[in-house]
Amino acid sequence: MIPVTLPEPIGNRSRIFTYLSVAICLLAAAYIFERVRFWADHLQVMGSIPAEPIQIAIGPTGFVVPPDYVISQRRNLLEQPSSSNYVRLAMTWPGLGPHTSGSSLLGDELIRIELEHNPGRESLRARLDPFYRRLARGGELSGPGGLKLLNLSRLGGKRSDMIVYDPSKQNGFIARCRQQSSTSKATCHRAVQFSSGLDLRYSFDRSLLSDWRRLDRAVLLKIDSFKAR
Repeated sequence: MIPVTLPEPIGNRSRIFTYLSVAICLLAAAYIFERVRFWADHLQVMGSIPAEPIQIAIGPTGFVVPPDYVISQRRNLLEQPSSSNYVRLAMTWPGLGPHTSGSSLLGDELIRIELEHNPGRESLRARLDPFYRRLARGGELSGPGGLKLLNLSRLGGKRSDMIVYDPSKQNGFIARCRQQSSTSKATCHRAVQFSSGLDLRYSFDRSLLSDWRRLDRAVLLKIDSFKAR
């Protein structure tokens, strides 16, 4: 009969696993505590934002904007009415409500907006014929929603760069759409003169180009609703 040898007791080695288990539990408890404190502070800050709209003048144009739309200069604007050369806003499509942490979970697209007082700035449309047409590869192409497309991307490059515009109006819709890599989202940037000396620029996902008419009209009307009356 072959003698059976029992394994030796692990002795102090069992304590190592006990210590590791305790350390893991402590780290988990610390993480949960930090998260609870973060969200408590976050909700407290959100709750401190007043319901009253913010008054701000961009150049000569006055606006009255709900505070949860504002993503720049919020602290200063909350304290007192102000004037500035620009303000940045954020809203969601299609409802054009304020952007929140849960907006992306609902499938809403983020629209970033910038209002800037910049008189004399040359428009994107003014550079279409003398500049962008000369850089385009393959000439004018058909784009989504009746738009025309000029491809500015480098041959063999990983980045995508194009101009899309409405050919039916001389000063109609125009935007520049860029994608930094094949794995990043393609974003379009639209600029329009909202009023004398006041530029309205907004960015949106390129997938919305097929609905550009409704998007452009809705954004302009939304910003116009913020104007001081």
